[in-house]
Amino acid sequence: MGNRKFVAVIVAALALGPAGLACTAQVLAVSSIKDPEGQLLQQKYFAQLSKLGSDASALHFPYPFYFSDTLDIDEARQKQLQQGSLHFDRFRGQLVLQITGNYYACYAIAVLGPNQRAHKTFDDVVLPLLTVAAQHIDRTVPFDAYAFEIAYHVRTKVLKVDTEGPENLVIVMPRGVAERLVNAKDLDTRQGALLESQVYLNGEPLTLWLSGDEAPADVKNHYLARQRKEVAEEDKPAPEPGTLVSPHLIPRSELLESVREHAKAARDVSPGKLVKLELQYEDTTQKLVKDLEAQAHFVDYAPPAFIAFHDGAYLQLNLTTDLDRPFSSQYSIAALAFDTHIAHLLRPVSRYFHEDPQFEGIDFSTTIHQAGRLSSESVEFVAPLSALVCYEKYDCTGQELINRSIVLINGERVELDLQKAESDANTGPR
Repeated sequence: MGNRKFVAVIVAALALGPAGLACTAQVLAVSSIKDPEGQLLQQKYFAQLSKLGSDASALHFPYPFYFSDTLDIDEARQKQLQQGSLHFDRFRGQLVLQITGNYYACYAIAVLGPNQRAHKTFDDVVLPLLTVAAQHIDRTVPFDAYAFEIAYHVRTKVLKVDTEGPENLVIVMPRGVAERLVNAKDLDTRQGALLESQVYLNGEPLTLWLSGDEAPADVKNHYLARQRKEVAEEDKPAPEPGTLVSPHLIPRSELLESVREHAKAARDVSPGKLVKLELQYEDTTQKLVKDLEAQAHFVDYAPPAFIAFHDGAYLQLNLTTDLDRPFSSQYSIAALAFDTHIAHLLRPVSRYFHEDPQFEGIDFSTTIHQAGRLSSESVEFVAPLSALVCYEKYDCTGQELINRSIVLINGERVELDLQKAESDANTGPR
């Protein structure tokens, strides 16, 4: 791994020949893995890893790609190395499924900036690999995140002489976030998933942006602040509840100011007020249901309605969520429902209420059905509008939105740690 200062554990791979012809993909030997838990997983799930390796080796990339645990080497040497490096290991306290390799593309720095190079490598290499992995490694395999390191080359001029050297892209993506990204049907969901991941270019944090040359300055500031876990200085105000970002870094907007001003006003949750809100937003909610029905799975007999909750008026959206297998923990059920279903609705729903909203928030109330079980679970994610705006603008992660919301499971309020709950889903009894 050379002198890359933090990516020494991001290794894995399968092999693909220089002309894009698939070779036999191999899995790293258990004896080569240092982490004891990684060794156990490698041994237990060797068959699934081998199947993943076989499927991934059939992928075709724009340029020659070799799955290798030795990076930043020339292609002639790469051809001589024994293949085999797909494996589980530990990265910053997380168990990760690691995939790395050498991508023999060479980008001109004068033509493509850092974000553009990372974006192209993500689209051409990382996303296809992630898609195959998510399809073939099921949730019975207990790990926390996917980790990728892809080495490629960049070309520039030094004293008018063409110079070529390596560049390394690292992406560490929580498992639920990765599955959300793979299943995303829109750019916003993919972008949100990347902003909930860790991305590094040559060991430095990068805000990987999908819709332009680079991320807007405000988004970049928030992302980097979160990545580096910066804490506001003592003489500055504390961060807003549920976010790691200093309020000085959160951009001002008319919508957010309107939401905050409304929150300060006296709240009327009388039946008459709720009826008035129903009439005021009737056209909007009808359009929302029509536009989002395919992805939201609204309950036909329970249309959107305003309810009094927590001394405020909330728009309740009644939904159904289907999980492909049963889980023993209600926290795991709630976390998976959020990542696979609710999180995809947050931004689309929030956009319907940009015109001076006159209520406190939205209650995403879902009935969760699990394959093989007759019983169901009722989970509500009651999100204040301020938290939804924060999430919509990429200022908050999904976990931060959860922290600023109220989560009810079968009517009881709970605290929900998405990553822990999903990890428990992977390791707990079935």
